[in-house]
Amino acid sequence: GINRHMLHFLENHDEQRIASKYFAGNAWHAVPAMVVSATIDQGAVMIYFGQEVGEPALGTEGYSVEDGRTTIFDYWGVPEHQKWVNGGKYNGDSLSVDQKQLRQFYTDLLKLAGSNPAITEGEYYDITDSNIKAKNFGKDVLAYIRSKGDERLLILTTFNKIEAPIKVQIPSDVATKIGLNVNGNYSGVDLLSKSNEFKLSNQLVFELNAKPYSAYIIKLK
Repeated sequence: GINRHMLHFLENHDEQRIASKYFAGNAWHAVPAMVVSATIDQGAVMIYFGQEVGEPALGTEGYSVEDGRTTIFDYWGVPEHQKWVNGGKYNGDSLSVDQKQLRQFYTDLLKLAGSNPAITEGEYYDITDSNIKAKNFGKDVLAYIRSKGDERLLILTTFNKIEAPIKVQIPSDVATKIGLNVNGNYSGVDLLSKSNEFKLSNQLVFELNAKPYSAYIIKLK
């Protein structure tokens, strides 16, 4: 009963930054985990400052060694975050093109997670286990559905290091619960890219080549 009161986060003052060379070493590798964090239930989600621009926490602070963390004890800057601050203009003009794209991903994701009723109010249905058992994909893929009335989202995240073909099927019992006919004709559009479209074949199956560390929030219609 406390689900909607829980807080999700990937970074905080105690943890190594995702982009740190001591952790993932690449801010974009957080994409699938961030999508899961923001969409898996009705709880709130937190972004630690600088995460959205790939802050790697480089440098040795006065009271600490270089450890991939942003210190809370020193008079210390957060250089990549400061590029967004841009001398008090707070317009991000000093960010690189890659950082601006990363920040746009976080912006789009948080707006969607905070406004879509399937995420803010909807039910959760796991479809990972059934697809792994059917050998449609491996344990580096996570898939589930969030549903509220006619708003149905299939959320697919891939933690694979190389591009790989996968297949996704909505099980018949889940389809019934969210109001889909297993013999019906449905399609989906990815709300993150706003361009990837999917056609579900008979038995509610679709295939794609999953890019490394990718994520899809597919609106079914």
